[in-house]
This record gives sequence, structure tokens and C-alpha cells, in this order.
Amino acid sequence: MSSDLFSIGHSALSTSKKSMATTSHNIANANNENFSRQRVTTESNTPLGEGDYVVGSGVNIRSIKRTHDVLAEKKLTHSISNHQYNEERTSQLSQIEEIFNEINSDGMNKILNRFFNAFRELANQPENEVVRTMVRDNASLVVNDFHRINESITAVKEGIDSKLNRAVEDINLSAEKIAYLNKEIIRLENAGGETGDLRDQRDEATRLLSEYFTVNTYEDEKGQYVVNIAGTGSLVAGGAVNKLKAGKIMADAGNGRESEGKVDIFFEAQTNLSISENVKKGKLAALVQTRNEDVQFLRGQLDELAHGLTKATNAVHKRGFASKKIPTDPNGNPVDDGSQGKITGINFFKEPISKDRAAEYIELSDDIKEDLNNISTGLAPNAPGDNRIAIAISKLQHEKVLGKGDRTFEESYHQAVGKIGLTTAKSKIDTEQTSGILAQAKSIKQRISGVSLDEETANLVKYQHSYDASARVIKAADEMFDSVLGMMR
Repeated sequence: MSSDLFSIGHSALSTSKKSMATTSHNIANANNENFSRQRVTTESNTPLGEGDYVVGSGVNIRSIKRTHDVLAEKKLTHSISNHQYNEERTSQLSQIEEIFNEINSDGMNKILNRFFNAFRELANQPENEVVRTMVRDNASLVVNDFHRINESITAVKEGIDSKLNRAVEDINLSAEKIAYLNKEIIRLENAGGETGDLRDQRDEATRLLSEYFTVNTYEDEKGQYVVNIAGTGSLVAGGAVNKLKAGKIMADAGNGRESEGKVDIFFEAQTNLSISENVKKGKLAALVQTRNEDVQFLRGQLDELAHGLTKATNAVHKRGFASKKIPTDPNGNPVDDGSQGKITGINFFKEPISKDRAAEYIELSDDIKEDLNNISTGLAPNAPGDNRIAIAISKLQHEKVLGKGDRTFEESYHQAVGKIGLTTAKSKIDTEQTSGILAQAKSIKQRISGVSLDEETANLVKYQHSYDASARVIKAADEMFDSVLGMMR
């Protein structure tokens, strides 16, 4: 009988000790938001038959399981993907929006207005050297602002490219970690070990992946944990990883803007198959969309504006004559004897070859830089008061010369800036909404899997009393055994 008590007491003592260890582990991870509290599940040992009686043989630990809800975890990962997408979009779009911010500085719209106003002033004083200087200086400001905006957009683009490369590296590292944990979990479970902490680490790595795209996870018929990029394919299947790679799609082999290409995402094993359009939500989708759509749109609009301004201004300016004494024949027609340099057909801006990179290459022509008198004001030679060319250039401000002849310079600029502004404002609202949804998802998971210090403290006291009682059972069995031995002496 005493040996049975020893066995029962020992099983109870071991169970209480393991329960206290598990409770202590929960308390230690109370502030770890990625930890799922663990619970010890016990069952009675197989009873023993003694004659006509069946006698219990103590307690046994059946399992130690973490408190985890699959649906709550999936809701959390999807909420993370949605929020990270909007947050990254807002961050990148805000950088682009700041380029066109005219509240605290003179932006393109104000500079263009001053450029055309300078020609209006020149029309009033066509022979004034100071006004001519003002025209050239304002034109230089237009050129410099085109360059500034172009360089700023290029910086944003290069920043996105760099961030995409880092994102792909982080994704591949997390995928490799999940594959390693998959193998460790299977190995330990086959050996009868506990895998709650490893599963928490795997869920944490999966949540890190969900920051970059929407993930779908499941266990296949072989019990392998699979992580899919939603709508694309498997990133991790058991211990195997299908790594990602970022690269550029080359539009053509030319030297224009289009030759820069669009950034794209591939699987390393299938570099000829783009998955960018199938990647939904998360930082990855936000970066690709901003880089390939918003940045490309703005650069196209900026190039069109620079190209249109150059072409329209030059078309008018070339019709006029330089403000200098020009030789004429007996009939009053100008004679180009080479003594005065160029007298007509003078470009105000350097003529762009094409619309591509027009904002990058726009410059004042060398003739205008070298001699203020090459700024044409009149339509006729040797006519000091002729201001028809200056008036015609000033009127370009309100003429529909862009697109299909349906937009002015100001309308085109406002269209581009307005679109970015509206997109950014919407993204900020979406970010606030998804932030609330994410907080709610985290709260639900925490209520299910989080550690309650009050509950764990109560459990610790309960298991401590159980441990003490089990020790008393063993002590009582030991005393009984000593008594029996004493009777036999």
C-alpha cells in the first residue's frame, strides 16, 4: 500500500512542479505580446485492480498547450497587411506631396506666373535692359525648379528602390526562419517534446511577413505548415523556401525616361514571371504601386509640362527679331550679313529632342544666356516699340497648348498636384481607419492568448498548495513504510 502511495504522491508532485514551471513561464512572458499563454492538461493514470476493487494510481500530464485561436490570428495578420499598406502609401506619398508644397516656398506655379508676368512687363518696356534681365532671371528660375522637382522625384524613386531591396531581404530571412522552425517543430513533436514557444516564434515570423503582403497559412495533408502569398503562390512549404527577388522591367533600350523601367517582384526560381500585380496590401504592394504608378505619372506630367513650355515659347520666340540694329535692303527687308550674329529664328530654350526627360534637360538656349538682346520682343526688325512677340509669349500662360490642346500650363500642373494631394489625403484617412481595426484585432488576440497576472498568480498559489499536499502524501507513505519495517524487526 505504501508503495502505491509513493507512486501516487510522486505523480502528483511531478505534475504540480511542472504546472508551477508552466505558470512561471507564463508570468515571465506577461509583457511579451507575441507569447501565447500555456496551459497544463492533466488526466488520471490508468487505475489498478486489487481484488474486487479498482484503485486509482495518480495523475499524469496529458499535454502542455498554448492558448491559440486560428481565426483571431488570421484576422490579425490581415489587419497588419492592410494597415502597413496604407501607412507605407501615406509615408511615400507625403514625401512626393512635400516636393510640390507651395505654402512655405515659391513652387512651380508661382514661378511660372512670374515668368509670364516678366514678359508682360517686357511688352510694356521692350527696350528696358533691366526688364530683359528680369525675363532671363525668371526663366532661369523656371529651369532650376524643373530640375529641383525632377531631382526630388528621382530621390524618392531611388529611396523606394532601396527600400524594396531591403524589404525583399527581410522577407527571405523571415521565410527561412519559418522553414527552420517548421523542421524543429516536427522533430520535437515526434520526440514528444513541447513546441508552444516555437509555434509562437513561427507566428511572429508570419506576422512579420504579413507586414509586406497578405499571407494565407495552413497545414497540408502531411502536416507541413505552408505560407502562401495571397493570390500568388507558396513562399514556404514545410522546410522549403521559394525566395523573392526585386528587379526592373526594361521598357526599351533607348535613352529616354521609359528606359528606366518599372520595378517588379519575382520568385528567384521564376525570374521571367512577375508577381507584382498579384501582391496585395502590405508594404511591398504600397512601394511597388507608388514607384510604378504615382512616381511615373508625376514624372510624365512634369516632362510634358517642360516639353510643352519649351516648344510653345520657342515657336513664338523664333518668329521675332533680336533687339539690335539689323542691316536691311532698299525695300526694308532684313539682311543677315553675319555682322550682328543671329537676328531671327532664335530659340529661347534649348530645343528638346523628345518629351522623355524634358524636365531634366530643359535649359535656356546659349543665345539667350550670352546676350540679352537676343530676347525677341518685336515681330519686325529695327522696331524699338514693337512688343508683339513679348505679348504673344505672355498669352501662352492661358492658352491650351498641352495634352490634346485641352489644358493650359496651370491646369496641367494643378491636375498633377491635385491628384497626388487627393490620393495622399485618402491614404491618410485609410491609415487612421486600418489603425483602429488593427488595434481591435490585437485586443481580441490578447484577450484570447494573453497572460493575466491575476489568474497566473492564483494558479501559482493553487499549484504550490498541491505540491505541498503531494509532499505530505509521500511523507505519510514513508512513515507507514517505516512502521511496517519496525513491526518486522
